[in-house]
Amino acid sequence: MKLRAATAAILSVGLCPALAFCAEAGAGGGSWLTLMFFALNFAGLIFLVAFFAAPLISKFFRDRASALRETLRRLEDDARRAQEVADQAAARQARLAADKAALADDLRAESAREIGRMRELARAAIERIKRDVELTAAAAAESARRQTRARLARVATDLARKLIVNNLDATDQSRLIEDFMERLRREVAKP
Repeated sequence: MKLRAATAAILSVGLCPALAFCAEAGAGGGSWLTLMFFALNFAGLIFLVAFFAAPLISKFFRDRASALRETLRRLEDDARRAQEVADQAAARQARLAADKAALADDLRAESAREIGRMRELARAAIERIKRDVELTAAAAAESARRQTRARLARVATDLARKLIVNNLDATDQSRLIEDFMERLRREVAKP
């Protein structure tokens, strides 16, 4: 900062000496000595600027150029990385759509398999229930038949006993009872 201020002061004094000395310009013509003084003053200024300021200015521009190149290279790398990330995101999105479709197909297939398996289980359960109902009905019917036969046998026995006691003598009664009991045993024994 100080160098810039000093350079600006030197340039202003060298280029405009009348302003620097606060002198008013004269009305007449100039001399060769004054021209030579101005020329030497200007040459000294150019020498000072070339000797002190030129390396700093060239260093500033080199540093600025390298900083700009570095920034440009970094921006290009960032743009390349951003493009790669965008490409990866697009690929993921495409895979996501494909994965979603595959998952939906798998779910449909699995649902169809489960529905089929449930139908088969339901059919098997229906068949088992039908067999159980048929067996239960057959067992109930057989039990009812046996109970009916037993009841009919008891009722017939009671009726026969009453008839025999009232209408037949003791020998006839015992013979009829024996025959009847034998027939009843045979009937009960039949399936």
